[in-house]
Amino acid sequence: MRHPRRPLAARTRDPVPAPFRVVRAMLAGTIGIGLPVLLHAILLPIWGEDSAALFIVFMLALLVGTGACFVYAGGGMLRTGYAMCIVVGAGFISLSLHEGRILGAVPSLDAAAAPDHLAAAGFLLPGAAPRAGLARQVEVTLTQPRQALRGASRGTTTLRGRFTVVPVVDADWTPARPVPIVAVLDHGPDRGIGAVTTAPWESGHGVLRLLPDPLRERAVRQALAEAGLEAAPQIVVGRWVADPRWARLDAARPLIWLSGAAMLGWAVVILSAHPWLAVRLPGPVDGPPTMTRAILQGIAALTLPCLLALALRHAAAGPAVMLLAIGFAAVPSLMLAIVAFDSRTPVGVLIAGVILMVFVPLAVAARGAGPGGLLPPLEGARLDDILEAGFVVAAGWLAWAALVVAGRVLGRRARP
Repeated sequence: MRHPRRPLAARTRDPVPAPFRVVRAMLAGTIGIGLPVLLHAILLPIWGEDSAALFIVFMLALLVGTGACFVYAGGGMLRTGYAMCIVVGAGFISLSLHEGRILGAVPSLDAAAAPDHLAAAGFLLPGAAPRAGLARQVEVTLTQPRQALRGASRGTTTLRGRFTVVPVVDADWTPARPVPIVAVLDHGPDRGIGAVTTAPWESGHGVLRLLPDPLRERAVRQALAEAGLEAAPQIVVGRWVADPRWARLDAARPLIWLSGAAMLGWAVVILSAHPWLAVRLPGPVDGPPTMTRAILQGIAALTLPCLLALALRHAAAGPAVMLLAIGFAAVPSLMLAIVAFDSRTPVGVLIAGVILMVFVPLAVAARGAGPGGLLPPLEGARLDDILEAGFVVAAGWLAWAALVVAGRVLGRRARP
């Protein structure tokens, strides 16, 4: 005797109780948000900022987060799109928080032993101090080839910086011995170098290690050469601070706030799928929204990749990295844009909306670019560049609003 088949809904229903489903989804979101951030933080000091392998690992880790969005965000393209905006946005925004990625212990030891502790985030140095008499103020430039999208070299880019470099040594150190630690003050490319004051050197008790930076490393080599000193192998480059342990926490605070905000957004997405909360939300959680909500939804979806594009532009990211990052970040925006239209929207309007979501972030990133993606220099013009990008984004908002209105009007005429 054959047993009657159960309905499809009964066969596909998740047997896990609702509270455990929420806990499971929150755990998946924590892993999806934190994995790319932590892997990038751990591998950045080892492989360096410009490592292609580092970016590949970051993107692969980010795929774990996007997979969690499809599996655990609660179903529906709208909710999945919001979840992807949170996961992808947090991952790419975290790339700009360099000092927040200083991980490791803070041992207390002699300055001469510091270069042997490569994994330390900083050092308490009870027997060492900066030698202000050996400080050097240097201005350095670094010219690097720029890579076109196909990998060919297209021109060069020049970085400029102004630094004060001070050796940090033990009391029994002599100039004939290598310098194990240097403390660096970064004055930026647009500010002059004033006299070396004694205040920063008298109030500290240790150094917080800085992540590798080719411009700063050149400044250290030039300053030590001018002072006639030799750098120790694996010399530690850091900031002289009052307490490296609190300084490490302070440096990581923006990354902590970002992760907390991302987890809060993820929790809102997960909890919004609960029936008790879904019926109390303004408007349907899934399905075609009202015209006002569709316009606001598209504006939010368009703004996120545009902000990422502007950040990458000001971080002097390469064209290939910029194109890949914007293309990846545009995916959740496209999901939000598609569900903003209803089923009666003409296909031409839908295609125009998709093109707009991709074109405007690229326009923000590539304004004034020359052959091979060569961007104009931003020294002294960063504020003007931000204002100019704002006009481009505002024009995208207006174009999106016009598309939504046109789609609704044409849809009503086609299918009354």
